[in-house]
Amino acid sequence: MADVEPRPSEPPAPGAGDPVAPPAEETPPPPSPPSRRVAANPFVELIVILAVAFGLAYVVQAWVVKPYRIPTGSMEPTLDVGDRVLVNRLVYRFHGPHRGDIIVFHPPGHGDTAERGARSEASVTYIKRVVGLPGETIQITGGIVTVCKPAGQNCHALKEPYTEGAKTAPRYGPFTVPNGDYFVMGDNRGDSLDSRYWGPLPRRNIIGEAFLIYWPPDRIGLL
Repeated sequence: MADVEPRPSEPPAPGAGDPVAPPAEETPPPPSPPSRRVAANPFVELIVILAVAFGLAYVVQAWVVKPYRIPTGSMEPTLDVGDRVLVNRLVYRFHGPHRGDIIVFHPPGHGDTAERGARSEASVTYIKRVVGLPGETIQITGGIVTVCKPAGQNCHALKEPYTEGAKTAPRYGPFTVPNGDYFVMGDNRGDSLDSRYWGPLPRRNIIGEAFLIYWPPDRIGLL
């Protein structure tokens, strides 16, 4: 068998024997400077927080809920002197007062004095219960309140458990409540300056409905 002729060796590739130069090192880009966060001034932050808090408190008290303190015993035994209540200022934008509602209002009058027949409202603030609605005729006999509509017809005596233990109301009426007005009295009928003395209450004078006793702690509860 013939020997296979060996292939001639291939010439070395150009530069195969030359030393290899290391690749050039790439210079990394300079690091971006760290973002600077401006430190807020604690005093400025406090001023902003207080301003927002006072603003919210003003809006809430002016349009939604406002606290009041009970200064007299005209609403005993429901409300004691010194009780603090919350008043919903928004509720009567959606409907009129209902009989039995406890409301806060400015009576007709001048300055801090309630006056019968006054077209202006007094600066003083009262809290009473709604007893008579527009167009109803109110009469009190033997401490019992009778409501008629129209006068002398469809009469019925009110059941008022909230007056138990209070002073009895003297005889009064009959009196017909004008349209757009309300007849209000304190639960302590024998010791209350109310519609029997200064007349009916215009709806526009009503501030809102008292709905909660929030102070003192042992008196907390819904009205």
